[in-house]
Amino acid sequence: MFKCLLSERENCYKNVALYGLLLLLCLCQVACSAKTQLYDEPRLPAKVKPFHYDIRLLTHLESSANHSYTGIVKISIHAQKTTNQVVLHVGRVSIESKKITLFGETSNYRLRSVRFNNDRKYMVVTFNQSLLMGKSYVLSVEFGRPMTMDQRDGYFIRHYINWKTSEKIWYSVSHFNRNWIRNTMPSFDEPSLKATFNVTMGHHKRFQSYGNMKVQAVLPNREIQDYVWSVHEVTPTIPTHLLAFSVNNFNCRYSQAASLSPVRFRTCAQSADVRATSFAAQMAPQILEFLDRVLQVALPLEKIDQLVVDDFPTEAMENFGLVVYRSKHLLLREDGPMSKEKLQTLELIAHEMAHMWFDNLLGMDSYSDLWLTEGLAGYFKSLAVDHLQSKMGRRILLRYRESSMMYESQVGGISLVPLSSNASLNAETQLYQKATSLTSMLIGFLGNETFYDGLQRHMWQNSFGSSTPDLFWRSLQLASEREATFDKTWDVKSIMDTWTMQSGYPLVTVIRNGSEVFLKQGHALNRSSSHLWWIPLTYLIEGGSLSKNLKPKAWLSPNSHGIKLNDIVPRNQWILLNLQAVGYYRVNYDELTWQLLATTLFNDFRSINVLNRAQIVSDVLFLWNQDLLAWSTALNVLKYIIDEDEYEPLMAFVVGWTNGFWGISTESSFNIAKWLGIAAKWYAEFISYTFDKFVVQDPNQNLNSLDYPD
Repeated sequence: MFKCLLSERENCYKNVALYGLLLLLCLCQVACSAKTQLYDEPRLPAKVKPFHYDIRLLTHLESSANHSYTGIVKISIHAQKTTNQVVLHVGRVSIESKKITLFGETSNYRLRSVRFNNDRKYMVVTFNQSLLMGKSYVLSVEFGRPMTMDQRDGYFIRHYINWKTSEKIWYSVSHFNRNWIRNTMPSFDEPSLKATFNVTMGHHKRFQSYGNMKVQAVLPNREIQDYVWSVHEVTPTIPTHLLAFSVNNFNCRYSQAASLSPVRFRTCAQSADVRATSFAAQMAPQILEFLDRVLQVALPLEKIDQLVVDDFPTEAMENFGLVVYRSKHLLLREDGPMSKEKLQTLELIAHEMAHMWFDNLLGMDSYSDLWLTEGLAGYFKSLAVDHLQSKMGRRILLRYRESSMMYESQVGGISLVPLSSNASLNAETQLYQKATSLTSMLIGFLGNETFYDGLQRHMWQNSFGSSTPDLFWRSLQLASEREATFDKTWDVKSIMDTWTMQSGYPLVTVIRNGSEVFLKQGHALNRSSSHLWWIPLTYLIEGGSLSKNLKPKAWLSPNSHGIKLNDIVPRNQWILLNLQAVGYYRVNYDELTWQLLATTLFNDFRSINVLNRAQIVSDVLFLWNQDLLAWSTALNVLKYIIDEDEYEPLMAFVVGWTNGFWGISTESSFNIAKWLGIAAKWYAEFISYTFDKFVVQDPNQNLNSLDYPD
């Protein structure tokens, strides 16, 4: 009996030992797995932060059989937390893993491992000891690859044909917008991780180097015959996507912006095209001068180069100090009358010059905030174009408003937050146009003085830093509170959040009871939606004088569906809402008001502001399409259009009809055809032009390229 118990105990001990061994093996496996787990978060870890890049890039272009580059980057980083790993972005570029080094206060950092997360485009570098919190280090990485014409490489090649010799002339150019720099070199490729860049470009001596900053020295390359090193000045603090460089043999035209701190311009293209860059060379400095006066925030730039490139991935890229354009949009002579092509080019240049402040000087924290800088750039572009071509700015703003509203009605609404990273080019364009429209509305209810006060202080405080919409709203809120007439019920963030975070836009309905006017709001595109907005209300009663002041007389609040106006409106007089169509909403009037407006339009349409005429036309067509307005009422309002001679209402009419009524009745089609038949030849040509440009368009076309009739 005793022996049996002893035997069982021995077996028990053996089993316990076996289980313990298995448990230990499992724990070791878990520990090893945790140790080898690859970093896989969507954002880089906040353990190290770059503050300077020293880049030497050697580009080989002279031989068509060897288009390639090699480089070394030394990234100065600051340890925010103690860690033995550095995670950064690496994409379609070869890395010399064995040559990765880390320099700190001591030189005994040894590389333990280099691993790659191909899905996230991460390189995870592990060292034998930790980087200590609060200390600075230099990470050195060698890289390179063959060069192709694939724009996704970030740094790629293009060519043109020498018309004298029929020889292909190759050149290189970068385009780092939206995460492409990681395909060119190792980097911390997030917009909030800004740094200074010291770029030295190596190339054959028959080429020249262009970069964000001017070349301060050209030195001989001691290792390769006939090669030189072009040393550029150090950039201010910028995000990686605004870094730019090019090696080419372009010719240039020279001009200068006569601001307080003069900015020199070079507008450069292949030799056969350089004469056709004269319009861009002339317009860009004038636009920069205007924006400098309006914004009163100095750019720390001595020069801006404009490169004209064949088959560039986008219409243009606003790199700091080096703007690159797709050639077909910029090659125009300055002589001759202002044509629709020149207006299109003027708009493009103005947009890129506005980005020198909004994106370059005032950066963003993440790409999800891109709509804010694009909205500001779009608005100030319209001001710059209007400065050079009167009335064109208001056309841009109205076009943006109509275009984004139409797009929203087609897709059921869009919101600016969150900004989808998978949005198509057309969807992004509509988002930016909506952002511009909301910026215009924001300035309308704040007033110019308050807006510029808040904007300028915000830019002074956040230049070359990272901003967010909330920080921007806060700056505008403080500017409002500095006003003696500040309404304490205002909160800029609360107001704008209802417009940026909710999809679609509101419909304001006018209800009259005798001389009293009631307003209610609802979702214009989804009647079952519970979304409500803070809506600034401006209005004019028939017989009143139109003021340039667009500050609201009342507000519709998300806390209630409607309000009663304080003003009394006699039954025989109309009330007109949303003066100059600044608000991003539609209006549906009661039957009496529609008839009064129709009578005024038919008898004297110029007594109503041209932008409000455009809004009335657009709203009537939309409301009829949504079965919110009888056709007889719509026809009564729209019948004045045969006498209309301004661009904006005609554009609203043609666009509203062609985009909203593919399924209209035969009778209605004949009525519209009758109008077009009565119209003058210019009108018919305009309608044909607008139809082709605004409706029958390539779905991949960027609507920013829409131009104006001659």
